[in-house]
Formats: sequence, structure tokens, C-alpha cells
Amino acid sequence: MATKSKAKDTWRYWGIGAILFTLFGWLIPEVGPMMIMIGSVVSVLYIFFQMPLPCGAWNRGDKGRCRNNSSGLLPGCHLEAHRWQNVKWMLRTGKWAELRAKVFASWKRALPAVVAAATIVSGMAAVAQLAVSVVVA
Repeated sequence: MATKSKAKDTWRYWGIGAILFTLFGWLIPEVGPMMIMIGSVVSVLYIFFQMPLPCGAWNRGDKGRCRNNSSGLLPGCHLEAHRWQNVKWMLRTGKWAELRAKVFASWKRALPAVVAAATIVSGMAAVAQLAVSVVVA
């Protein structure tokens, strides 16, 4: 029984391979910009919607942060008030400071945010390289 649980827990981190491919694919000459673009999209979707992270939403009683598990940076944990709190804060103009404080509250939430930004930049560089190669050809 324990091996199935460990295999299931290990499978939750499948996106780490996509992240590493996206960031280090530039060092492999056989990997083209199209593959890096696809890897970037997959990496960002994994970080935003599936990567196991702590929730980080504010609790009502003690004003501390929620430590329940969530799937990704955008959705919250199983509590109704915490679900999609980040998306709601992104859409409201006055909540950006709270969103930044929540995302960078701990290294467990800050590191995936920085990696997501790096993969987005990598994907944009791949789009630019592909556009230049199409224009030149």
C-alpha cells in the first residue's frame, strides 16, 4: 500500500521536468524555439493550476496564513473562502498589494512564482526567436 501512495505523491511533481526542460532547453542545440514555447506553456499551467503548494490565504480568526495544501498558485485550498482568492484579487485594482504579499509570504510560494516568471520570459524569447527566423527565412 505504501508504494502506491509514494508513487502517487511523486507523480504530483511531473511538471518539474517541464520546467527544467523549458529553462535549460536553450543549452541543447537540437531543441528548437517551438519546443521551448510548448514547454513554457505547460510549465506555467502546471505552476498556476497543479503544483502542490501551501494555500497562503488569510485566516479569519487569528489573522495568520492558511497552511492547507492547494493545487497551484491560483486556486486556494478546500475552504470555500480561499478558493480562487488570488484570481479575485488580480481582477480588483486595490488588491494587488495583498496578492503580492500572499504570493511572496514564504519561499514555498515565492519560488514557484519566480520560476513561472522565468518560464514566461523563456517562452517570450522563444516566440521572438521563432518570429525572427520566420522573417529572415
